[in-house]
Amino acid sequence: LAARFLDFPFGVRQLFWPTILLAIGLIILFKRKSHHHHTFSGSQEITDEDYIDDVAIFGGSEQKVKSRNFKGGKLTNIFGGSTLDLLDAQLAPGRNFFDVFFVFGGSKFIIPADWKVRVEVTAIFGGFADKRKSISTSDTSFDRELVIKGLVLFGGGEIKNL
Repeated sequence: LAARFLDFPFGVRQLFWPTILLAIGLIILFKRKSHHHHTFSGSQEITDEDYIDDVAIFGGSEQKVKSRNFKGGKLTNIFGGSTLDLLDAQLAPGRNFFDVFFVFGGSKFIIPADWKVRVEVTAIFGGFADKRKSISTSDTSFDRELVIKGLVLFGGGEIKNL
């Protein structure tokens, strides 16, 4: 309709998908450059199990984390999906961040019921939900928190505890 009313010399329909793909590409580029660096305090050494960095493009992955000092990580799914099982892991003290970026894909987080989880995900034509059946409010987990933040575009994510 904009082409009719504004008298554009070209078809807007022809530019829709290239504009969407260009926007996704720019988001990916600028997201990598402006990645938030989280400082980890304490004398414990960070191992590969303490921080997850996973990318799934046109595929998927399944990971089972057994870290005793889980710090978070980042997860990127483009036309793919992944499952992250954290039932055998223990969350590190303080706020721990997990950055997500899903485009036409999604992920499932299996997280213990006693973890304090805050979801700060922006969903555009998608969603992200905490579907844990019983969420504990014990006072012992308040010094440990997992913050899941990021962008979901035409995709989805969920948190479960089986």
